[in-house]
Amino acid sequence: MAANEEFSFVFQPDLEQVSQLMKGAWARPCWDYDADLLRAHIERPTADPRLNVGQVSDEGKLASFQAYIPFEVIYHGQPLRTVFASFLTVSPEFHGRGLAGPQQGRLIDKAIEQRYDAYLTMCEVGAASNWAVEKIFAKKGLEVKVVNLFGYLAGVRDLIDPILPQQPSGHTRLYEKSDRPAVLGLANRFGREVPLRKIVVEADLDFILADRPYARTYVFQVKGEVRGAINLLLLNVVHPDGTKQLNVYFDNVFFNGLAPDDQQHFVEDVLLDLRAAGYHTAFVPQIGYLPTERFKQLRFRGAPRQINLYLAPLRDGVLAEGIRPVDSFYLDVY
Repeated sequence: MAANEEFSFVFQPDLEQVSQLMKGAWARPCWDYDADLLRAHIERPTADPRLNVGQVSDEGKLASFQAYIPFEVIYHGQPLRTVFASFLTVSPEFHGRGLAGPQQGRLIDKAIEQRYDAYLTMCEVGAASNWAVEKIFAKKGLEVKVVNLFGYLAGVRDLIDPILPQQPSGHTRLYEKSDRPAVLGLANRFGREVPLRKIVVEADLDFILADRPYARTYVFQVKGEVRGAINLLLLNVVHPDGTKQLNVYFDNVFFNGLAPDDQQHFVEDVLLDLRAAGYHTAFVPQIGYLPTERFKQLRFRGAPRQINLYLAPLRDGVLAEGIRPVDSFYLDVY
């Protein structure tokens, strides 16, 4: 699919330029879209930077951007090579120039050329991005459907702190790279009962848990054995007045080796340690792959934001039973 007149595609655009584009485009409150935040999501070792695309005006200005992030997933028991579409951005300077459609179309073409099986994306309910996704897939004669609607639990530190224990359990510490085999085993066993889940591969594990910007990971030991892991992101949110507020996003939570009481101690230990970071609010996606009772006991409550999870096959016959909804899933939630 060709770029619009007066614009040209650029693959693997400079992330500092992308950061400036996003900071000027997104309505606040929003994440502080610096280059490290982008790297945290799109430079995973098994990712493919060639699936990052922008459009540049004749004057050389970066006008738009989107990234496709590859994941191996299991969908209703079927292995699939998927791309996860994220960070769709168009500069306010170029709104109304029809950039989103050609950009999405070119990435869909590229994913099909590279023999990916399916497409995934997430759009906030009511946002224009829902319409843009449905329109471009209809234009290409491809089916796309919402397979899950989900939200978040949010916990405010001022409400959480008073009910935390005075001291940690003594079982929790920060992840070390020597923990990789144990945590990889937890990741590969966790979420097997959900109908859609990403596969965490060893090549990515240290990046996800330790090396990517803004990440922090804790492990929980029982009799010297790592039995649980919690990985989270510490991200600044920029408000309309320019002030920043640190929020915590629980990203990968592996409880499968822990009894309910130990799960509770683990979450409490993590929140005790996070006090020093000065966070304001912590978020947990309600996507069904982990028990959220431990968070609810610590005054986490449902947040109003709702997200659509879309799925589309990219090749004829790749989904023998078609697109089916999922009542739970384990994927990155950006």
